[in-house]
Amino acid sequence: MAFGLFEDHHHTRVRHDLMVEANVRVDIWMVAGCGGLTEGATTRLQWGKKQCQLARRGADIWIDGTRVSVTWDEPMPGVSRPWWECPLCLRKCRYVYLRNNVGCARCNVGCARCHGLRNACLHLRRQTPSVGRVERLRRKLGGCDTRPFAPLPLRRQGRSRAYHEKLVAAIYAEEAKLIGHLGSVVHDLQRRIRVRKAKGKW
Repeated sequence: MAFGLFEDHHHTRVRHDLMVEANVRVDIWMVAGCGGLTEGATTRLQWGKKQCQLARRGADIWIDGTRVSVTWDEPMPGVSRPWWECPLCLRKCRYVYLRNNVGCARCNVGCARCHGLRNACLHLRRQTPSVGRVERLRRKLGGCDTRPFAPLPLRRQGRSRAYHEKLVAAIYAEEAKLIGHLGSVVHDLQRRIRVRKAKGKW
């Protein structure tokens, strides 16, 4: 998730491969729903060209040759819920991630914390700080969508005209900055396209 911010002062310092969304993950609730936790079951999962094989052997699941323990809890009477036990830190988790670039074969399956993965949404506000400011101002204004550029409501009853106009002006100012920022992103992408075309790589 580079988002084109190659010349921006808020450029992300998190590598794309360390984003949760860029890695293959296995959801134990999905596996349980498709019968993959049944004794002796073998399940093949595929994401595009990437795939892995799960095999239930005893109390554990083998994911591409790595044994991952399964634990259960009971959030309410009569309802059981499965969890992975991370093979690295033994922490209970819903997802385990497959990292093909990890050197040790025993360590290519683990939780997001052990692999140092972060959600991309956590870095959106760092890359485009105006988005967060617009959302905060829109929440103060109330009665409207918090997303940038959505229509703004009329002044609500009981609120002073001066305060309402101050909030609206602040929102417009931040959204104008955001438009300028997005324009620089488009310019950067267009430049990269021209360079790739010149090199015959487009």
